[in-house]
Amino acid sequence: MKHRHLFQREFGAGLSPEAVDRLARHAELLERWNRVVRLVGEAEPGEWIRRHYAESVAARGYWRASTGEGGGEPGLLDIGSGAGFPGLVLAALYPERPVTLVEARERKAAFLAEAARELDLPNVRVVRERFDGDLAVQLAGAVECATIRGLRLPEPTMARLVEALPEEGRLVVWAGRRLASGLLDTCAVEQEMDLPDSPHRRILCLRPLRRG
Repeated sequence: MKHRHLFQREFGAGLSPEAVDRLARHAELLERWNRVVRLVGEAEPGEWIRRHYAESVAARGYWRASTGEGGGEPGLLDIGSGAGFPGLVLAALYPERPVTLVEARERKAAFLAEAARELDLPNVRVVRERFDGDLAVQLAGAVECATIRGLRLPEPTMARLVEALPEEGRLVVWAGRRLASGLLDTCAVEQEMDLPDSPHRRILCLRPLRRG
């Protein structure tokens, strides 16, 4: 695989060889699709790795093991998955965990479905729908972590998503320096991470606030 050495150089011993292989296969599939269907901006593979893959991998620590009764693998809900960042990347790191990718655009959803097959990720489900409050309630209650990167949800939809997360659930967002006031009303910032290649953006791990 022609991109494998780039991923090895970027992530070193931080990822398993199997995870590196899956990410390299995703990048090569993305490169082929991108010639016909614009999924991400034109760039060299090394820039894709720094801008998209590295930002996605950086959030893996926020998708923690399940602490709920009955155990089981912790589920992930990725909203506005696009070309698979971060949801499909995180699925490639933890193939045993269930992942739901929500993408409204038909061609991007088709890419995600093919990528899940090519990467042998049977626990990945692609939902081709526009994410709204009703879908938030339907999907969020069964996951431990929800991620949003490159998408801004309306405040009422975001509020319903936060309400639908389980007691120990977390919401991970890629945000600028200012966080939407609606999120500050419903969540507490548990952890945050600056993005070294993007000084004006950060990753926030948010804990839902329970009132009453």
